[in-house]
Amino acid sequence: MSNKLGIKGIDHIEFYVDDAWKWADYYVNNFGMVVRAVGQPASFLEGRMSVVVGQGRVNFVFTQPQGDGPVAKQIQAEIDLHGCGVKDVAFRVEDARRALEAAIASGASVACQGEGLLNDYGSLSGYYRTAIKAYGDTIHSLVERRPTCNFGPGYTWMATSMEQDDIQFAMIDHIVANVERMDEWVDYYARVFGFEQTAHFDINTGRSALMSKVMGEKDGYIKLPINEPSSANSQIQEFLNEHKGPGVQHIALLTPDIITTVKKMRGNGVSFMDVPDTYYDESFAARVGDIRESVEQLKENRILVDRDRPDGYLLQLFTHPIFGRPTLFHEVIQRRGNSDGFGEGNFKALFEAIEREQAKRGTL
Repeated sequence: MSNKLGIKGIDHIEFYVDDAWKWADYYVNNFGMVVRAVGQPASFLEGRMSVVVGQGRVNFVFTQPQGDGPVAKQIQAEIDLHGCGVKDVAFRVEDARRALEAAIASGASVACQGEGLLNDYGSLSGYYRTAIKAYGDTIHSLVERRPTCNFGPGYTWMATSMEQDDIQFAMIDHIVANVERMDEWVDYYARVFGFEQTAHFDINTGRSALMSKVMGEKDGYIKLPINEPSSANSQIQEFLNEHKGPGVQHIALLTPDIITTVKKMRGNGVSFMDVPDTYYDESFAARVGDIRESVEQLKENRILVDRDRPDGYLLQLFTHPIFGRPTLFHEVIQRRGNSDGFGEGNFKALFEAIEREQAKRGTL
């Protein structure tokens, strides 16, 4: 299918949070990111202040309400309803206005008609953004920018140190959504974006279950798994209950060295889901085949491995939820060879780990 909106990649992910600097500092101190830009009402950012942190091609924007105007009130209302979490999964596009027109023609609803920097002739002079509505209160900004422009109107670039931390994130590998009606959103991404379904999972541990379909570019870097619950006590249903509706469940960050990255993150205080010793028993080698990593190091750091292709495998680990509610968390992932899966061979072990956490909360 065609790239109907002219998408070039993921531009940034914006979080609505109760304290922008607190969460920016958390990702700087725990995830090895650096502060890249700051926006606030004093620099004409309406109703909010935002801090941009990032590493590699990853840009996270933490936004809190500022003042008592309509923009600030809307942001606060969403935080009150959902807790801290993802508001915007933004895509870089070739032409933000044409992308919006194409999305509308395919049935998308407008979230932002247009904002940014145009010259007197209507041509891009730095940055322009439109946006469409997605699942729940989530939106997709469609961002067009020149390489030399600020992060956005009202933002100032910050002088930061070089990214030389032991934690190395190159890019966002995939972004997972939890929704109530999966096929509705599978159709949305096919119809509006021209994305294709690249995988389908139906997982059942005997205690909880979910169904998932992956939408994205067939040979590209955008991967958007979409989950729906298939049992009343699944972790997907718990997310929907706690988040008060659909939203982003987790963001996977791609690293070239997961063992070093996870070690450093643990040392920084990041809490990861536990994996039982039995995961690394005598069946481990039969499941994953020959790998470059030391099994002892993988066991020490509780890293999961899944061979998803004869010539490729992935390594992954999941954090505990980041914010106060049991909603959004992160995946750290490394790919070897031609790996393009999502660790479906690990789903049972992962879900059992999540179920243990649910049992502690009394929701299973």
